[in-house]
Amino acid sequence: MAVAAMTAARRRAGASAALGAFLVSATALAGADASATDAERLQVETLRAEIASQLQLQAYDLVDELVYGWTQRPPFGEPTPVLLADVSVPVGFGSGLQALLENHFASVILKNARSSVVLAHCPMCTQLVVHSGARGTVVARGIDAPETLAAAGGLSGSRHALFLDFEVEGSALVLRARITSLEKSLPIVFARTLSTSTASPALLRSPERLKSADEARQEYLDALQGRSPLSFPIRLGVRIYGRGNNQVLAPPFPWLSGGVEAALTQARAWTASFLVGGNWMPGLGYGLMGQARLNRLLTGEVASLTRPDLYAFVGLAVLSISGNAALTFRSDIPTLAELQAAALGTELHTAFGAVQLGLELRAKNRVGVGAMVEWLPTITGAPMIGDYWSLGPIHFQSFGAEVTFCF
Repeated sequence: MAVAAMTAARRRAGASAALGAFLVSATALAGADASATDAERLQVETLRAEIASQLQLQAYDLVDELVYGWTQRPPFGEPTPVLLADVSVPVGFGSGLQALLENHFASVILKNARSSVVLAHCPMCTQLVVHSGARGTVVARGIDAPETLAAAGGLSGSRHALFLDFEVEGSALVLRARITSLEKSLPIVFARTLSTSTASPALLRSPERLKSADEARQEYLDALQGRSPLSFPIRLGVRIYGRGNNQVLAPPFPWLSGGVEAALTQARAWTASFLVGGNWMPGLGYGLMGQARLNRLLTGEVASLTRPDLYAFVGLAVLSISGNAALTFRSDIPTLAELQAAALGTELHTAFGAVQLGLELRAKNRVGVGAMVEWLPTITGAPMIGDYWSLGPIHFQSFGAEVTFCF
């Protein structure tokens, strides 16, 4: 959210600077039109197009600010039909900008019923009407001759009209909004002037839920304060071991573990976790595990509240396997006595350590998906365990995939 505020500030500053340059260039060109070259005219036209795109974003902010003000202090006590009488834009920006602003205003109004302003349609309001009387004949837009519209029954039930006037004053864009009553003198019932130099930027407002800059800042602070340095992950994973020398593939080993994870910095750039877990495989036995990890954020210096974060981690694990599955990790061939003991119900057992390297994609510190490789330093020469990848004396014999849920 802080990034959005800085982006809005840079956008306004850039538009103001470009607007000043455009006005200077246009003034100079108008004062020396006879001697202006095609290159100068092209330069001014290019700058005009750039300003038009910048001006559109600033105008959108002012429209959002106007409607947000209505949601806080409605201009009417109940939903009231209002005609959008006119949208005027600075000279030179054409009907395209006018159409964009009309569409944006209609979209925001329709999604914010709390404003009490209900857009109404009046087919005759923008058409030319002719009114003849004892004092003469008047030709005007219907909206400018409300008594004529009323006599013709063309007000469509609406008795109010909205005028939105956008003007450039210095380096600022100004919006003057007026709601008039459709009577002969067009009395003003609501008026407000907004400027890009004083109005609050839109920040992260969406048309469905407009909010003030103070509210957006408070939501940001609440999100930061609500993030405890401790979280409690539950992790479901599976380990698959490389094919051994006898081309027999060891069975996949599923694991369910849980523990605690601590943020070592406020930005969550470094975190550490400790988990314990276990597994059970019918007919093969069961296992216990303890592991510790150190995680480093790769996608920036601060964990994001809006997009997934990628962490790299290094870890240590100790695994204990009991039952027939323990034979998978034996480097030597079981003796006859061990086989006889296993047949009589004596449980086989083995324990070993693992060094882990991996990546985890974490979304809002709530759900994570990860992958890792493991080096088993004490497992050498096991007939059923082979290598996936070797790096000098280090042989990665296990590949794992995990899904994590944090609470």
